[in-house]
Parts: sequence; C-alpha cells; structure tokens
Amino acid sequence: MGKIILFHETADKVVVPTYGLGNDKHDYGKGFYLTENIELAKEMGCLPS
Repeated sequence: MGKIILFHETADKVVVPTYGLGNDKHDYGKGFYLTENIELAKEMGCLPS
C-alpha cells in the first residue's frame, strides 16, 4: 500500500490526535476527523486558501 496524505481542519503544522476530545454537538460527535481532500479541509476549518 502506498502513502496516504490526510488533512485536518487546523492550521497547525503538527497535530497529535487525542481520543475523547471535541464537542458532542458537532454533526458527527466527538472525534478527530481527517480527509484526503484538502479543499474539504479548508472549507471545514481554517486552512489558508
């Protein structure tokens, strides 16, 4: 299997996922959500365009 690049909705360069954090009121509940689509990450967070 090859390398997969994933994006998170933060502008932080290094992100350490922590289980159990987040807000229950978000659409999908608590979690650490990633996407292969950088445009979706930009839309959902604060990544620069």
